Amino acid sequence: MINFEFSQIRIEYKVLKPFRQPYFLGSSFRGILGRRLRKIVCIKPREECINCEFKKSCPYTVIFETESILNQPSKYVLKPPYERRDLKEGDTISVDITLLGAASNYWEFITESLNGIFNLGKERYIKTDRVYYYHPFDESYYPLKSFVPRFDASSFFDLRTGRDRIRIRLYPSSIKIKGDHLKFNQFDKDIFLKAMVLRISNVAVNYGIKSERIFLNPERFQLKDINLKPSPMERWSNRKKRKMKIPAFEGSFTIEGDLEEVYPYIELLRVVNIGKSVSFGLGRLDPV
Repeated sequence: MINFEFSQIRIEYKVLKPFRQPYFLGSSFRGILGRRLRKIVCIKPREECINCEFKKSCPYTVIFETESILNQPSKYVLKPPYERRDLKEGDTISVDITLLGAASNYWEFITESLNGIFNLGKERYIKTDRVYYYHPFDESYYPLKSFVPRFDASSFFDLRTGRDRIRIRLYPSSIKIKGDHLKFNQFDKDIFLKAMVLRISNVAVNYGIKSERIFLNPERFQLKDINLKPSPMERWSNRKKRKMKIPAFEGSFTIEGDLEEVYPYIELLRVVNIGKSVSFGLGRLDPV
């Protein structure tokens, strides 16, 4: 059995003054979440988190420093918009967040940390407008009031597509194989399968149940029309006080063949993303 619980929320912001939306906002939203969350919950602000006696129970380390301090996959997946556009006052920007396992218990800390008026850098001011939760099987958003529903990943294995061809849009993604960052021209069916199985296995092992090996028959489908390109991303590291490059690539590809076996896993990747740096918003994929 392979299963884990998850919740999905969306926070909508109103633009307060016109600006040009940059292509990558994941680092900005993650930075706001980290700074605000620590300010809200930390009871020992002068102490380094790694040395704190509460590091295994503090909402900040449990949610935000899961990878660096607790040595687990990120408990949340950020899905910022990937679109350059000119925004005018009153326009909307949305950011989606997936909470994995027990992270759903902390949804109020997360929404409160991302609530208010923020500067995304260079005078890009936005203000929280509405908060929703997403129902993956209704494919609908509902106003978030007093609780966030949890869903079981195992329910995806009942899904059927009835299609023999799906075009996938891959947003900026960073995939490591055997410790090395994958280049865009190395991506193929075998890499996709390995990255998919690794990501879903890691989430299930750390935040749910994995009592069986994931095996997908590679002979049942093919990857065609692979159209990828480098997507070098930069983010500001508060810890290192400098800009850092995130090796990534993006584009699209088509999956063709008997898709009934692999389809539930594709839908799961839409929940948890693929590859590394999912807490920055990398690894998102969607059918087009």
